[in-house]
Amino acid sequence: MRLGVFGGTFDPPHRAHVAVAAAARDALGLDLVEMIPSARPPHRGRATADAFERLVMTALGCLDEPRVVSSPREIRRGSTSFTVDTLREIGQEHAEAELYLILGGDGYDDLPHWRDPHTILRLAHLAVIARPGSDGLDAVRAADRPRLREAGQPPPEGAQAVYRVPMEPLAVSSRAIRRRLRAGEDPGDALPELVHRFISKHQLYRDRDSD
Repeated sequence: MRLGVFGGTFDPPHRAHVAVAAAARDALGLDLVEMIPSARPPHRGRATADAFERLVMTALGCLDEPRVVSSPREIRRGSTSFTVDTLREIGQEHAEAELYLILGGDGYDDLPHWRDPHTILRLAHLAVIARPGSDGLDAVRAADRPRLREAGQPPPEGAQAVYRVPMEPLAVSSRAIRRRLRAGEDPGDALPELVHRFISKHQLYRDRDSD
């Protein structure tokens, strides 16, 4: 089983998030992608929407994508959401699975500063997708060059691969969407329709502090 792991605050989840999950699924032949909203993100301030709202929105956002699901595992755990802990948990539940950690280029750039990055690289392949404003695999770290692979190529023997996942970068950000919603503006097609409906119904981001 090939299992994709795609974490984030998803505050709110937008079309680019869903497109990234689908691109990794298709390019790498993943059997399942878990989109995992964080409980307490370690690299940014408190989320604007609460954990349950973000979990529901993520589920709505990926409803039309086969083999992409919203997972409550980090919210259920409740503590600060560290990727290494999530990978360990999934590895214990699915000992037979190959894990693929899905990252935007900015996540790849920042990975050395995450908790226990060496263990992350031991537990999962990396599936890296370009994002606007990041170097990503165009500036691959020297230690990763021997493991760099294109989608469809086998991993290096005895090591996890760093896969380059092809996808046209989408200039969409949750921060920009929150600002538009807070100002009472229409975010256009940046949000999946069901996510937009949920936000409108519950008046999310309108009267809450958000950057």
